[in-house]
Amino acid sequence: MTRRESDEYHVNLFLDSVINDGSSGMGQNIFRQLKNVANQRLADIDYEQQIDRWNKYQELLDKVDKKCTSRAGVRLSRNVKHNVKTFTDSVTAALGIIALTALVSLSGSITINSIYGIIGSAIALGFVGWQCFIRLHHPSIINFRCSPVLHIDEFAYMRQAIKAIPEVEHDPIVRLPVLQMDIPRAWLGQQGMLKFMESLNDLTLENDDVENGKTKETP
Repeated sequence: MTRRESDEYHVNLFLDSVINDGSSGMGQNIFRQLKNVANQRLADIDYEQQIDRWNKYQELLDKVDKKCTSRAGVRLSRNVKHNVKTFTDSVTAALGIIALTALVSLSGSITINSIYGIIGSAIALGFVGWQCFIRLHHPSIINFRCSPVLHIDEFAYMRQAIKAIPEVEHDPIVRLPVLQMDIPRAWLGQQGMLKFMESLNDLTLENDDVENGKTKETP
């Protein structure tokens, strides 16, 4: 029995049809809401609105993720990334191993007068130096990017009814609208400082003055 081309469908095309379907209404179509939030135009310097849009997008993804947990064979990956590199334990260990190997290789290459060994070791040390530099000097503009993907196991429901059905090695995926924003690192630090300064407004010296006054009156 051959497989007809008309029996096949593309999951992303199906998603487009769901987004463009107006029968469910604007407020009830979660995919359309995701697309509307992702395509919302904001000024590049309106950082508060960008953060608000980002948070609203994550709240919509929370609803999708809640549905995924109650359904078998569907998983949401948010794939949130930013361009700030830090020293983690695994990164530090990897860079240390590369640097140590490169130093040993460099010393051996110099001993045997191997030009290719010296060049390769220098490139490896340069890579380690570059990775250390970008982790010590963070970028002034932080780019946040969210590329959510729905992983759908098309055999999940089939395995519930038919025994010995093998798992799929590569599940089909549905790519949801991508959202990204650029926030200056200095602005984020300034906002954090302002929030802290506002919290200091609750501190008063009235209680301290009363206690000090009672202490002075006490013989």
